[in-house]
Amino acid sequence: MRYDVKKFLFMGLESDRKAFFEQAQEAGVVHFIETGPAKIKEVPQEVQMMAQAIKILRGLPPVEQEETEEYALAEGLVKKILSLKQTQDKLLEEERLDRLEMSRIEVFGDFSKEDIAYIEQEGHCKIQFYCAREGFAESEELPREVIYVGTNHSLDYFVGVNKEPKQFEKMSEIHIDTPLGALKRRYREVHKEIFQVEQRIKTYAKYNTFLHHALIYKLNTYHLHAAESAVKPVMEGNIFAIEGWVPVHQIAQLRQLVERFNVHIEEIAIETFDVIPTYLENKGAARVGEDLVHIYDTPSNTDKDPSLWVLFAFSLFFAFIIGDAGYGLILLCVALYIRYKFSITHSVGKRVLSLFMILCFFVIGWGLLTNTFFGISIDLNNPIRKMSMMNWLVERKAAYVLKHKDETYHEWVKKYPQLKGVTNPHEFLEKASTVEPNGKVNYEMANKFADNIMLELALLIGVIHISLSMIRYLNRHWKNIGWLLFIAGCYLYLPSFLHAVSIIDFVFDITPQQAAESGLYLIYGGLAIAFILTVFESKFLALLDMINMVIQLFADSLSYLRLYALGLAGAMLASTTNELAASVNIVFAIVILILGHTVNIVLSIMSGVIHGLRLNFLEWYHYSFEGGGKLFDPLRKLKIE
Repeated sequence: MRYDVKKFLFMGLESDRKAFFEQAQEAGVVHFIETGPAKIKEVPQEVQMMAQAIKILRGLPPVEQEETEEYALAEGLVKKILSLKQTQDKLLEEERLDRLEMSRIEVFGDFSKEDIAYIEQEGHCKIQFYCAREGFAESEELPREVIYVGTNHSLDYFVGVNKEPKQFEKMSEIHIDTPLGALKRRYREVHKEIFQVEQRIKTYAKYNTFLHHALIYKLNTYHLHAAESAVKPVMEGNIFAIEGWVPVHQIAQLRQLVERFNVHIEEIAIETFDVIPTYLENKGAARVGEDLVHIYDTPSNTDKDPSLWVLFAFSLFFAFIIGDAGYGLILLCVALYIRYKFSITHSVGKRVLSLFMILCFFVIGWGLLTNTFFGISIDLNNPIRKMSMMNWLVERKAAYVLKHKDETYHEWVKKYPQLKGVTNPHEFLEKASTVEPNGKVNYEMANKFADNIMLELALLIGVIHISLSMIRYLNRHWKNIGWLLFIAGCYLYLPSFLHAVSIIDFVFDITPQQAAESGLYLIYGGLAIAFILTVFESKFLALLDMINMVIQLFADSLSYLRLYALGLAGAMLASTTNELAASVNIVFAIVILILGHTVNIVLSIMSGVIHGLRLNFLEWYHYSFEGGGKLFDPLRKLKIE
């Protein structure tokens, strides 16, 4: 829920300033406003260093923590940890460079720099090392001074004994500063030093919790000083003044706070240049939805809180895309395992797990409603299928076709002559079938009807979703009344235009012609109302606004077809996996089933998350969300959960 905030002026004695801000931080109800131009606040260096030290300790194996509240010790611990980490990084980099250097010169073997220098001095020559592309030693005639050594890393290596330093065409000189033997010895020493440093760092793992508490203490102190520094001194510094935002439902709590001090508060007018923060307060499922909302943007201070709306719609879209009760059960088992196996204490982790479980239940529910369980084709006479919503809709459509004997009826009778004279909807569906070579019965009519219904359900859900978005802000945009009528009219009219039977037709037993006639009235009436109200709102741009709105509505509505397409893709992959598994022996079948369904679940989850959120953040937000808000951020004490 979003609460309005009011702007207050706080004035009090300078002697009470420190105590007042400390109590305000405890209460956590005031978002203080900085005076003057906004400044980019830099987090203190000590806080940054402490955060870096905690990050290092977090990667270590958990150990029993040492309890202490001597926060003065934290600075010394942090310096030691960061120093050891810096040493470790230098040693790791040296180890990496030594490994590369050994790989570069290992073809020349081990030798002594002193021996090379002695040979050069006594022999009055210069020994040089070269490399060239692989195959150079075989394809080219080598100079007499050059000796081929070997090939490594796609290069040919050579040693040259020259009277004077010399370069050869197509050959590059290699400089060897440290021989291979010395490098190997240093490499072993570095490796040993790295191990010793790692062991020393691990001894500080017991201070992980302590440093977390110390960091929170430092941050609270920093935030308190930052808020205090925003005050304006009045009357030669004897009085302080500062402005702040307070949620309307916490004003009483604020008044109790200031009564303890010589501080006066007064509500003041909100200026046109003020950026009013957005205060959201949610619990339970609404708090989970709020997390989803913040993924995209913060609502403006005039937006209605969309948290529950987004949560429900996202869960429905996610379930539509995955659309398999079996997959939902697997995901639910994973969620329950995580819940009872791991002790999740952080509030964010708890909310993520709650969202996961909500999605699981939606997926299971939608799968049961649409007869889907691991892509298995459920027989038409199976009791489980008879209890589903999809079976009811399919039989309603069959009954409608039988009653009206429309074009659809004649097409099916022509394809399946045995349907002629059938009056029972279930029998009608049952006889429009074929038996495949493997003995499986393919209920073609039932499957075709179900496929068409799923396609229309995706559009119907989209129409309802967009309409609800418009209704939410109807008091701001009265022209939406006309557009709501227009949307309803299009939904009723388009099936007749496409020579199709709509869910509305066979559920409420009306003919496409009747629906189309009513739809046309709604279309014309809706456009007329929308145009009249748009003229009052947009004046001379009314016609342009109308054209843009029509295009936008059609584009947004058709965008919901992605629900059907992604759900169909997942169902086909599940079915194909089952068919492949049925054609091989049991061992390969198990492997195919596990791999196939695992890949399908992962892809479906990705699609469900991405497109489930997208339909909320783009299509739905377009009509009922301004966004661009600044989140209410009061001075409060941070705590470790």
